[in-house]
Amino acid sequence: MDPYVYQNSSVLINKLHIIDENELIDVEAQLLIAGIIDIHSKLNELDFTHYTCLQTIHRFLFEELYTWAGEFRTINIYKNESVLNGLSIIYSDKKHIVNDLKNIFQWASQIEWSHQNPQLPSQITKFMTDIWRVHPYREGNTRAVSIFIKLFADKYELSFHAELLSQNANYLRNALVMAAVDEAPEPSYLQHIILDALMFNLSEITEPTKIDSTKYQSIGKYDVTNYEEKPFYTKPDESQ
Repeated sequence: MDPYVYQNSSVLINKLHIIDENELIDVEAQLLIAGIIDIHSKLNELDFTHYTCLQTIHRFLFEELYTWAGEFRTINIYKNESVLNGLSIIYSDKKHIVNDLKNIFQWASQIEWSHQNPQLPSQITKFMTDIWRVHPYREGNTRAVSIFIKLFADKYELSFHAELLSQNANYLRNALVMAAVDEAPEPSYLQHIILDALMFNLSEITEPTKIDSTKYQSIGKYDVTNYEEKPFYTKPDESQ
């Protein structure tokens, strides 16, 4: 049984008592936009060397809607991914979330986060993928991680066109899926959009429309423009 959803439903329990899934999605999107606008004021309060900054960001973005905003999930989850022919990413076990995040941030502390680092695109790709693979929250992971990467780039004064990621949300999520596969991961899709985001303000391009958006319409043979968000489920051994 999933303690995060209303009984006999896939709708997340929320403070506004919305039981219609589409309405909840709309309200969540509106609150998220407002949160993203305001969260930059918290930049100097975030300690990007410690995983708890992820909790602060998630809480800030979702606290008006969910009582568990900023709290790590207490169940194990899976999601059938179309780009993986129905298979799921193996997310961190609920008992290992904290330790997995500690290891990721320990690795990040050893990286030179600057444009002088020739491995910067691949290392940002790895950092984002590793955090996302943990999937520490019951919902809102991709959005929280995307905002984290934007704020992280700001903190280290990296030129980063974060809007490119938000404007291509379907591509981004499926690129993260491909990068996070345990066996034979394919990070190139994610690295392409990360590289474009990093190079945007360093090039002579002055308008976002100058970037060829068609490159973000497919991953392999999968057309991400047809992507439909699927719900998370509890692991079968926890559903009894």
